[in-house]
Amino acid sequence: MEQNKDLKEQLNTFVDILEKNKDLMKILDYISELKLPNFYIAAGSVFQTLWNYYDNKPLNFGIKDIDIIYYDSTNISKENEKKLENKIINHFKKLNLNYEFDVHNEARMHLWKKENENKNIDQYKNSEDAIDQWIATVHAIGITKENNQIKVYAPYGLSDIFSKTIRPIKHKANSKELYDRKVSSWKNRFNNLTIVEW
Repeated sequence: MEQNKDLKEQLNTFVDILEKNKDLMKILDYISELKLPNFYIAAGSVFQTLWNYYDNKPLNFGIKDIDIIYYDSTNISKENEKKLENKIINHFKKLNLNYEFDVHNEARMHLWKKENENKNIDQYKNSEDAIDQWIATVHAIGITKENNQIKVYAPYGLSDIFSKTIRPIKHKANSKELYDRKVSSWKNRFNNLTIVEW
């Protein structure tokens, strides 16, 4: 099983599978062209591509949105973030790739958390710092492009993704309620998940 291989072998397999997802690769190429600082396509569209591959489903089955993150502390306005999101949405509409896009500048996430969830968190140091603190180990995954090569950021490794194991990440911004909501959503769309309780 892939989860028992070493990280380098897992990484090669992971990237090979991601490259089969033509929509995701088109999106990655375009976002790369925008030259956003410290950007990643992250979370669901990345790890669920792998799950769909092993379940013999279309690679984008059940993918609700495409999460795009970047880190720009020089402009943390909500307006700038929304303008970028609209630009990305409109670009892919013209290509008939009608996904929902969720675009966030992680340099302003502490403001978003306060405004939307009334939570006080420290400003993230970079996009990797944000990914480190997401809700589950499978969720904490991002891909970017450097020198025309896919680079994967997986702070908790890839074994949980390969084994479809949902494991919580406990940070002060996370909660059992949020975790249980995510778990419930994944259980509705994917089979054979191993759930580690909060």
